[in-house]
Amino acid sequence: MSARSPSPVRGDKVVVLGMMTKMPVAGVVWQTLHYLVGLERLGYEVYYVEAHARTPSMFMESAETDGSARAAAFIAGVMERFGLKDRWAYQALHADGALHGMSAERLEHLYAEACLIINLHGGTQPREEHAATGRLVYLETDPVTLQVELAHDVPSSIEFLEPHVAFFTFGENLGQPDCGLPLSDRFRFLPTRQPVVLDVWDGHTRARRDVFTTVGNWRQEWREVTYLDQTYHWSKHLEFMKFIDLPGRTGQSFELALSSVDDEARTLLETHGWGVVDGLSVSLDIDIYRDYIRASAGEFTVAKDQNVRLRSGWFSDRSATYLAAGRPVITQDTGFGNHLPTGDGLFPFSTLDEAADAVERIRADRPRQERAASAVARDHFSHEIVLGDLLHAVGLSRRGRRSSIPGTLALTPLSRRPLVLPTDTERTARQLSPAAPSLSRSWADPVASIVIVTYDNLPLTRLCLTSVLENTDGASFELVLVDNGSTDGTAGFLEGLRDLDERVRVSLNPGNLGFPAATNQGLRMARGQYLVLLNNDTLVPPGWLSGLLRHLDDPSVGAVGPVTNRIGNEAQVDTAYDDYQGLLGFADAWMTAHRGQAFDLPMLAMYCLALRRDVYEAIGPLDERYGRGLLEDDDYAARLRTAGLRSVCAQDVFVHHFGEASFGKLVSTGEYQAILHHNQRAFREKWGEAWAPYGRRPSEAYDVLVGQVLEAVHRYIPAEEPALIISRGDERFVTANGSRLWHFPGDADGVWAGYYPADSQAAVRLVEEAQRKGARYLVIPATGAWWLDHYDGLREHLE
Repeated sequence: MSARSPSPVRGDKVVVLGMMTKMPVAGVVWQTLHYLVGLERLGYEVYYVEAHARTPSMFMESAETDGSARAAAFIAGVMERFGLKDRWAYQALHADGALHGMSAERLEHLYAEACLIINLHGGTQPREEHAATGRLVYLETDPVTLQVELAHDVPSSIEFLEPHVAFFTFGENLGQPDCGLPLSDRFRFLPTRQPVVLDVWDGHTRARRDVFTTVGNWRQEWREVTYLDQTYHWSKHLEFMKFIDLPGRTGQSFELALSSVDDEARTLLETHGWGVVDGLSVSLDIDIYRDYIRASAGEFTVAKDQNVRLRSGWFSDRSATYLAAGRPVITQDTGFGNHLPTGDGLFPFSTLDEAADAVERIRADRPRQERAASAVARDHFSHEIVLGDLLHAVGLSRRGRRSSIPGTLALTPLSRRPLVLPTDTERTARQLSPAAPSLSRSWADPVASIVIVTYDNLPLTRLCLTSVLENTDGASFELVLVDNGSTDGTAGFLEGLRDLDERVRVSLNPGNLGFPAATNQGLRMARGQYLVLLNNDTLVPPGWLSGLLRHLDDPSVGAVGPVTNRIGNEAQVDTAYDDYQGLLGFADAWMTAHRGQAFDLPMLAMYCLALRRDVYEAIGPLDERYGRGLLEDDDYAARLRTAGLRSVCAQDVFVHHFGEASFGKLVSTGEYQAILHHNQRAFREKWGEAWAPYGRRPSEAYDVLVGQVLEAVHRYIPAEEPALIISRGDERFVTANGSRLWHFPGDADGVWAGYYPADSQAAVRLVEEAQRKGARYLVIPATGAWWLDHYDGLREHLE
């Protein structure tokens, strides 16, 4: 049976069938939560149901204890903490069948409305109400046993799987040449792995012990599997014993948080240099468990003999959280290296020598290995990637989390200089309030600091901050907001936001210090290891921050920026959306199609730029000689080049940019041109060379336009007559063979001026000056047609 799309249904509800109360330890709870919270962040309304008929024995002190009530209370507490209150049900099928949480009627409707029902762990026997939906999906977290049972045609296993419409397994190596597991010719299993909501696990700035740890069971002598006359074991103690001499071999400290370990085994381990602590002491509370992992130097662990010898490709959900915490992992090889990058941050081993070598490599350069561990987590375990792929495989979309911003919100401005939003867009933006963070956690040690300078433009600021606070997953972050003396209510909005969300920090200036100085102020406040500059006239989609930080793992990269819809260099790409929903859809498709791609760029505009703290400390703050702003980003790019660092454009990150929200207002007054001329002189004086306009990304449609314009000039303008062209600085117009075109506007040397006229009067004056120099024609390509609308006086003059 191949995976097939779930039956069509309206709605965006997802049900996860789990079994937290059967084993209410932190590892199982976190594993489940990553599915619940991850799917919620991807835009689905998520519900959790237990209907597995297993006795909640860990809640029962005796046969008289009401284990069902205690199990239900446990679920209620977990769900409320993570923003999912009242979205759960517990059916006591092991006892009287009583239903806790949702009512029977509501649960019935939920199953009927859900677009997907995930049987997590494959731990729930499908009930009639599950199967009837045609949307039940099997998700296996422990491969081997089921594959062998299917090879042996075990009827109960076949009957169990039949109601499901798709089948996923943590056995990612299934079907590969080196995998010994049998393939079923009846059920097609698709590979998946543990998703992780990364910001829950950030641990870069937390105190770390110099000890490698793991959490698990020592002896579990059951669930052995026999296949082709070979017995494959479940208990991990058999594998640990093969590497019991590792502490003595390396001189490194190791600690095992173990359950199911007796005194004899504990003494044996301690004699060989292993520290042993009670597994339940770190596993009965999810915060203690998380802190234990984040305080470790890394993980050393083994896998079950079944996964090792059969090379299933299984990878531990616990190890995924070590990686997400920035803790390198050394784990026994199961074949996962066929699907995950190894050698930095993640080390598979089969022998004692390989394990010892991995320890030495981590100790030799801990910062590098911690960065690499985080990169593996971001690139391969992020809920956005893992759950996005799973949803795609069953024909559902990765929607992007439900947002306070309406999907139909129009994003095409009525004018550019000054920037004017559609009336309905501005009205909606003024009423926006970002949703509060859904996870209960501390934000005192952010990995990233996002610095945003504001100066009036309150509607744009509300849009920007709502998108940042609701769409930024991955690294934990703080939002550092510096206001430059706004008079439109921006300061009050920022202070209110700070009071509601502890991720937000605010500094209010009495007047406009200029963009460079205010940005430096924010950078001094920032606490993160990564620093991000973001303009308040941007909108960010899910995945933007983690995508940028991924490229900073390369030490040769000094700064990174995204591609966008509007900027004056090669970072600009062609887009085809006009509302917020279209933006999210475009960004998702673009970022997926270009995953991992980047290219060097001479200058990264500071509408969105990220760099590591070590780079910032080496290069220094923005140069405040550029006053209110303009060319400070060119200056910083030159400083990065001088330091031998690369500026990189991340092809796989897209950010929407309205553009010139503040400076666009200065065009009509002439202030923009004055500031630009002043800063061009400052740039020339500092660097000994003139500022040069930027290149643009090749566009097939635009290339065709250039050719058509040059052909029209050749055909219709007499050969001896020079002509002006509204060129946007494109040198092809003026350097083409036989071209008689001059940049317009241009300076005395014929170089594109880099700005537009302040008003119609200035535009007419520039045309008349060019006429006196001999120009007799003005060429207006389609890209410059807006001149005739914006400069009414020029249009009348030409007519």
